[in-house]
Amino acid sequence: MPLNLAQVLNTVAHEIRTPLAVSQGYLKLYLDGRLTNADDQRRALQQTRDALGVLTTLCHDMSKVSALSEVTSPALTERVTATVLVDHLKTASEVEGTAWSIEDGGRATIASNGVVDLVKAVAIVAKAAFDEASETPRAVRVSGGLRQGSGGQGGLLMLAGSPEAVSALEAGPDAAAARQMNFTKGGKGLRLIWAAFVLQQHHVQTWTHQDHRAAVGFRFPVVPA
Repeated sequence: MPLNLAQVLNTVAHEIRTPLAVSQGYLKLYLDGRLTNADDQRRALQQTRDALGVLTTLCHDMSKVSALSEVTSPALTERVTATVLVDHLKTASEVEGTAWSIEDGGRATIASNGVVDLVKAVAIVAKAAFDEASETPRAVRVSGGLRQGSGGQGGLLMLAGSPEAVSALEAGPDAAAARQMNFTKGGKGLRLIWAAFVLQQHHVQTWTHQDHRAAVGFRFPVVPA
């Protein structure tokens, strides 16, 4: 983050390739007369329909990403506390079953241009990290700032991953072991890229840890209430 046009276009091309190949392949089988069984024909048409549905979703997501990319510095006129942000996140399907804790900073205030989009973006990015280790217990810890002596900026921290990974992320995005979050993972469609633009508009930093890639940290700038 920030993403560039080449990364976005490369992701779009990658995500389109598979459903397009699937739909073309099944249609060719049908037109060549190689699907003589009614069940095979029905299955092929269903697979083609599903693949076209993926393409439809990609087109919709491309429009959303395009709209976001055109507004680089939106007015962040809304205010939301950390407690309210967490309450919204707890209802997100992407992070269902996660253990939450707010150690401090619950009253910290964040500027936003739409809490719904911000919550969705955080949930999408957290799920992408969780998906890297599906068997690992999931936890999110919210705290009011970076650990003393970390050398990083202050702000509201939200750390998502296993308990061990969450502790490792406390040093912040400027720590030697911190790594940039990958927003162009294959198989994720454009959801991660959309989330990256939303977080970028809110000036939220994200990072992973070199030893705990199945975890992610968020640093939200804090503003006066």
